[in-house]
Parts: sequence; structure tokens; C-alpha cells
Amino acid sequence: MAKRKTGWPFQEGFIIDGTQETHVFTDYRWNDGSVIRRQFVDPNSYDITLVIVRPVSLTLPGSEDQ
Repeated sequence: MAKRKTGWPFQEGFIIDGTQETHVFTDYRWNDGSVIRRQFVDPNSYDITLVIVRPVSLTLPGSEDQ
């Protein structure tokens, strides 16, 4: 049986224009070590220097196991 390939988001990119926030991409790290970027906005339509990159956490801050 082949090992199933799984991935987890580890960072996201946003552009903030006034009060509007646009999610432009999410980066995923796969269990084989590769990284892919899922684009939600055409990369040729925005200035990459305006992107704010935030880490992704899959656990809630301060949450306890129930």
C-alpha cells in the first residue's frame, strides 16, 4: 500500500486595502517535503511587496483538549 500524500497550510498571504482584506494565496507543506502555493488572485494582478504573510496555526490559541 502506497503512503498517502497529505498537506497542511503553513502560511497565507493577504493584501489590506483600507478596510478590505484580500486573501491572495495559501502555502501548503506536504508530507513528502514539497511546498505548493494555491493562488486565489492572479499573481500578475497585484504587487507582491504589498502582501502581508501570516503563519497558519491549526490549533486554537488557549484551547484545551476536551
